[in-house]
Amino acid sequence: MTDLLKEIQEGFANLDHSGRMLPIMAMPAACPAWVFREGDRFGVAVECPGHLDISEGFAGAKLRTVERVVAGQHRRFLRLESSIEWLRNEFGLICEHMISVGSGTAVRQALLTDPLVWWHRWRHLLGNAVVDKHGYDLLAELLALETLVIKGACCEWTGPFGGVVDIKTSASDYEVKSTISRYGTMVNISGQFQLAASSGKPLQLLHFRFEPVDKGLSIDLVCDRLIALGVDADMLEGGLQRLGMEAGCSARKEAFNLIEARSYKVDDSFPRVTPASFIDGVMPAGVVQFEYRVDLSGLKCEQL
Repeated sequence: MTDLLKEIQEGFANLDHSGRMLPIMAMPAACPAWVFREGDRFGVAVECPGHLDISEGFAGAKLRTVERVVAGQHRRFLRLESSIEWLRNEFGLICEHMISVGSGTAVRQALLTDPLVWWHRWRHLLGNAVVDKHGYDLLAELLALETLVIKGACCEWTGPFGGVVDIKTSASDYEVKSTISRYGTMVNISGQFQLAASSGKPLQLLHFRFEPVDKGLSIDLVCDRLIALGVDADMLEGGLQRLGMEAGCSARKEAFNLIEARSYKVDDSFPRVTPASFIDGVMPAGVVQFEYRVDLSGLKCEQL
């Protein structure tokens, strides 16, 4: 065991939960690092440029930037943290790799220049299957919200807060679907209530088709536009956080071109499964949940 790893593991074991950051003595003065405990989280930290904004999570670990007061000064840190106590010694190995500069200070500079390069390598190594969290599903909801606000509708974004539909207005409800398939026309529907129009208002299904690009529409960009239109910034940020997309999350910066956006009226002619599809409105005994796919090709629609 290296002295650096031993110091990290001892810090995890001995620090209280007050948020104290303890300088790691095994690190060279030119590349300092700290070990910390804060509530139920523990990990290591290195000072980073003030413009760096990171928030990534995977497999019980999180890489994020935070601002803390150290020695009376406000400073910004890149932290690798976890809250899985029984794996803290194993987690220490990853912490050691992140902050170590055994091959020279260029390693630290590379980490601070693009922390996501280091993060993605470890994520792919540790995960049996990596499922990227793409932003286009949420981007579609925000673009739908923007379209309705521009049209003067009073909107409620209910999707992140457990709503049956994604967006509500006084006149209609809206369910939003999206794809990055250039030609796919299938949408996945969850259960018997998603297209049931339970509020008594008309229900519209909005379908957005995107293509990934280097520069284009992103969650952060559309949020800025919504705020400029008067949509509450705290509500938007609260919704994003509930969906696991804190400020700094790379999915919020993914860029897409909008190829098309279509609106479908969900009425008796629209193919769907609802409680009315079952005898007495009750699913067969033993069936507790189901999903199905709807083919939108050939269905009447309007350009959004």
